[in-house]
Amino acid sequence: MADDSLVPGSMPAQPSLAQLHWLIAHTAEGRLPISELIENFRSLHETVEDAGRPQYRSKDEARLIWDVLWALEFYSPDPSRESNPKEWNDAAAVLAEVQRVHKGLKDLERHAPG
Repeated sequence: MADDSLVPGSMPAQPSLAQLHWLIAHTAEGRLPISELIENFRSLHETVEDAGRPQYRSKDEARLIWDVLWALEFYSPDPSRESNPKEWNDAAAVLAEVQRVHKGLKDLERHAPG
């Protein structure tokens, strides 16, 4: 991870779902550039999975996290260079998905029991 470029102080120290949520929130809110999420999200998710099955609070939370992974799976810095450009996401499309996911995660927290 490019730790020196991440906003210091508030990112949870251990690889966890909390770190993924942090990256999503800080990117969606404009506190981190989308390039940071593009560069770090997949490898962080792999680290979280390698540590054991992530304990998602719900299937909806898991789906939202996987929506970001799916957007990144089809990310290209320049979709016009791909054989079928319409199938690829540029940084703006990834950011739009991250913002949608962030809203969804906030909605889940608001409606969580307890």
